[in-house]
Amino acid sequence: MSKSLKIFLAVAFLLSATLGAILLRKESKPTWDGTAMLARAEASLEGLPAKEAGEIRALLVSSGPQRYDDRASAWIKISTKDELKPAADYATASLRAMAETGDTEAMWHLYFVLTMRIATADEGFKWLHKAAQLGHPRSKFDVEKRALSDRPEKLLEAMTAWAKQENMGGYQALHWFAHEYEIGGILPKDPTKSAEYRNRAMALGEKLSPLAAKK
Repeated sequence: MSKSLKIFLAVAFLLSATLGAILLRKESKPTWDGTAMLARAEASLEGLPAKEAGEIRALLVSSGPQRYDDRASAWIKISTKDELKPAADYATASLRAMAETGDTEAMWHLYFVLTMRIATADEGFKWLHKAAQLGHPRSKFDVEKRALSDRPEKLLEAMTAWAKQENMGGYQALHWFAHEYEIGGILPKDPTKSAEYRNRAMALGEKLSPLAAKK
C-alpha cells in the first residue's frame, strides 16, 4: 500500500469518526435539569407546615431504591391541591426523566401516576407497554392481566403461571389469588386459601425487598 493511499484512508477514517460523533451528539437528548422546576416546587410548599413541607420535599428529591415510590407518593399526597401543582408537576417530570433513560421501574411508576387522570392516561399506558416490552415483570403482569380481564379461564391460567415466579409479577399474582379466594370471584370463596396466598405474598415481598430497584 502506497504512502499516499495510507494517508487518504487515515483521513477518511478520521472524518467518518468525527461525523459519527457529531450525529450521535445530535440524536442524544441532553441530561434533564430539573433545578428550575424543583425551585418552583419548593416555593409552592412554603405555605405548608414545616414538617409536612419537609416530608414532601424529601420524597421529591430522594435518590435511593425507593425514589420511584417516593415520587409517586409525593404526587398522590399533593395532586389534588392546586396550590401545590408545581410540586406535583416536578414529581411527574422527575419520573418521566428517569423513564426516558430506559429505567423500566420509573416507566411503571410514571404509568401509575399518569393513569390517575383521564387526560394523561393514554401516555401512561404507552409507558406501561414500553416497560413490558423491555421485560419489566410488574409491567408484563399488568399488561397480561388487563388483556385477559374478560377471559376468566385464560386469566386464571396466566395467574397460575405468574404465581410461580419470584418477582413483582409473582407477588401481584399471589395477592390476586388471595383476593379471589376472599371474595369468591373467579375462584370459590375459601378464607383458608386466601390467608395462605396472602402469607405467601408477604414472604415473597420480604424476599424481594432488597431487590426493590430491580422489580
